[in-house]
Order: sequence, then C-alpha cells, then structure tokens
Amino acid sequence: MLRINWIDINNTNGIENLSLEFNNGINLICGENGIGKTTILDCIASSFNRHNKNVRTNVNSSHDGNWGISYSKNESNIHEIFSLSDLETVDNYQYNRKFRFENRIKSKELINFSINRTSLTNIFYGNQLDYIQSWMLENYYKDNNLSNKKFYNLKIAQECFTRLDSRIKFSKVTERVLETNKGTRRILADIYLETPNGEIPFNFLSSGYRSCLLILLGIIRQTEVTSGFRDVHLFEGVILIDELDLHLHPEWQAKLIEILKWLVPRAQVIATTHSPHIIQTAKQNEVIALSFLNNKNKMNSENAFMDSKYDFQGWTIEEILKDVMGMESSYSKNFSCILKEFDKAVSDFDIEKIKILYKNIDEMLHPHNHLRKILKIQITSLLEVYDD
Repeated sequence: MLRINWIDINNTNGIENLSLEFNNGINLICGENGIGKTTILDCIASSFNRHNKNVRTNVNSSHDGNWGISYSKNESNIHEIFSLSDLETVDNYQYNRKFRFENRIKSKELINFSINRTSLTNIFYGNQLDYIQSWMLENYYKDNNLSNKKFYNLKIAQECFTRLDSRIKFSKVTERVLETNKGTRRILADIYLETPNGEIPFNFLSSGYRSCLLILLGIIRQTEVTSGFRDVHLFEGVILIDELDLHLHPEWQAKLIEILKWLVPRAQVIATTHSPHIIQTAKQNEVIALSFLNNKNKMNSENAFMDSKYDFQGWTIEEILKDVMGMESSYSKNFSCILKEFDKAVSDFDIEKIKILYKNIDEMLHPHNHLRKILKIQITSLLEVYDD
C-alpha cells in the first residue's frame, strides 16, 4: 500500500512556497491558472522512479528548488527531500534529455496521467489509443489461459464503456494489419462498441469519451503490472491525473469521479481540475482549493469556504468559478463593461442613461436570468425617487 501524506514545495517552477496535505481517497486540486497545480503533480511524479523534465528552479529565486515529501509504504512513514541541484541527466535513445533523482522512491504503485495523455506516441503503436486497443487484444483475447485476475479485469474493462455512457456497450476487439511505407507490417487492434447508431469503432466516438476511457483502461493496464495477483478493484497505490476534466462534457466530468471510486476504491487519487462541475459534486475534504495571497508569488491551500459540512455542493457554478477557481467574472468582457457603466449611471443618478443601459442589458441576458428582475426593481425605486 502506498499513500502520499503531504508535500512541501519551495522555489520550483512558479511555486515559491506551498505545503499540502492529502487524504487517502480523492484529492481534487483546483485554483486559477498559473497557480502551480501541474507542478504539484510533477514534483510527486519526479519523486518516484520516473524520468522527468518538467521541474525547474523558480527563475526569481536565488536558491535551488526543492521539495519534501512524506509517504506511507507498507505501514511505514517515510520522509524524503529532493533538491533540483541533485538531478541526474539521462539521455534516452531519442537523444531527449530527461532527469531523475538518485534518491528517487522505488515503487511501481504510482500511476501518472499527464496533460499529454491523449497525444503521446509510441514507437510500435503510433498513439495511446492504438496502444490501449492493442493491449486489450493481446492481454485478454490472445491469452488462452487467462488468470482469475485478468478474467475479472476484462469484465471490469468491458463495463467501463457502459458506466460512462449507458447507451454504449462493448462489442468486440478485432485484429488489423497495418502496412508501413517501408514495407513492414504492424499488428494493431480495433475495439468496436454497440451504440444507438449501430456498431462503430471506438475511435469514432468523441475525444471526451476516448479521453475518459484512456484513463480507465490505462489504470487497469497499469495495475495488472503493479498489483501482482490482485484485480484492479484491490489496487492500493497512488494515481496522478493532470486536468481530469480534459475534453469532457460537463455531464461526464462529475460522472468520472464516481467511476474512479468504483474502479479503484482503495487507491489514492490526486488530480487537478478546472471544472466547477467536478468541484460542485465533491464530498467533504476532497477539494484542495489553492489561492494566491497578496503577494502574487505566494499561495496557500487554506480556504475560508471549506468549513462547510457539504463543501461546495450547494454552490452555483458561477460562485465556484469566481470564489474558488479565481475567475474575475463569469460574464463576457462587453457585458461586464455595460454593467459597470450601469452602476456608474446609478451612482450619478443619470436616469436617461440608466434606461438606455438597462435596455441593452435586458436584451443581452438569458430570458430567465434573475439579474433582470433585480435591476428592474432597482430602476423602479430610482424612478419613484426621481418622480417625487
């Protein structure tokens, strides 16, 4: 069993100083752009047996970047310090320079899905989608002696397609031979699904659906390597996911959290998100809301709104966008300017300008927007005073 307890990051990428604690289940890191969400995941991933080139000392710092990380492994609590001055350079066969730490944590129980998870290429398969489909063919359908774990995971993998969208059902995997320009042949695979429009290949579905399945099937594939004879439901390691909501329709964003809890109920998931829909449905202690202090380079994870028993479950999307995600306004720039002009006209008691601006606002707002009624009451009160 592996768990990340806390991390303390100093002078790394855009983070000057940040300390975070994690719970044993779902951890959703959110906040405005540039606050360092991805850096947190990069630091955790770099602490383990991973090559990484995404962590650098903060350009504004005269000290080397570093972080401390506390983790639990097999009931032992361990604390490690990683300094960017201690990075070793590693050259791979593609002459791409990467880095790793000599004191990196040796563990296979960490799965990392970076922001590039849908576009990463593979020398044999071309892209991640081809890789996952070929893995499913080779791992389950060409193995004549499936272990109990693989048979169980196959059923779970098939169910993932329907869990995400009840209208879609796994159908089959077929083999495909690809002839290359150099005259060589590659064996690839195609997953087919039953949909309301008939049987179609997996790669014909939306990028959001494919992105979700790449995560879910990718978890199953990784845990088969790391969990010995245990099936995916019994995986007790750590899963990192950058931008969990990438490409997803809002309806699926919240659904993905529930599917992850079903798929890996014993795992610790640490994910970043820009989605107010995911934050809105999160349960107590699952949200880590980062915010800048007065100094733009300093931040913390303390949030005055986190004391509620239900966290953000009663908040509107607009309230989460503004007060949690750091968005200045959920309105367009043009509409915000008109609202500002309207407020100034009210302050100046400019009745004629108020009437003109209200007409513009009335035409721009959603038919059922409550703001229209509030502004109308405000105008009526002003006109009554004006008439007196």
